Amino acid sequence: MTTIYLLATLDGIRPGLEGRLERAVEGELITRHVGGAGTFATPAMIGLMEITSHRSVENLLPEGHTTVGYEVHVRHLAPAAPGSTVVVTTRVTEVKGNHLYFDVECRQGDKLIGSGIHKRAIVPAAF
Repeated sequence: MTTIYLLATLDGIRPGLEGRLERAVEGELITRHVGGAGTFATPAMIGLMEITSHRSVENLLPEGHTTVGYEVHVRHLAPAAPGSTVVVTTRVTEVKGNHLYFDVECRQGDKLIGSGIHKRAIVPAAF
């Protein structure tokens, strides 16, 4: 019954829907936890990709539902120095039932920092 409800209410979530998030590389986004002076951490980049993906569809979800990430395939291609600004963009590429597929990318200016795919599922917010 829930799946039928979800399918009937996801009309606004379609391929091509995009998200964008701009963040300064500071604080918890830096790799100081593994030693050295630090740079933009891979887990932080992936976290920003997940946040941006979720936020891009959040206001289109059925009442009482949220999204959860269940798969990430990302390459961290270049460093970003503390204090620099990164921009994460996401784009829905496919919707299959309650599964959402995203292309994700992180840039610092024209430089590609990371890219890949991310998958999320729409689930009840309280389980």
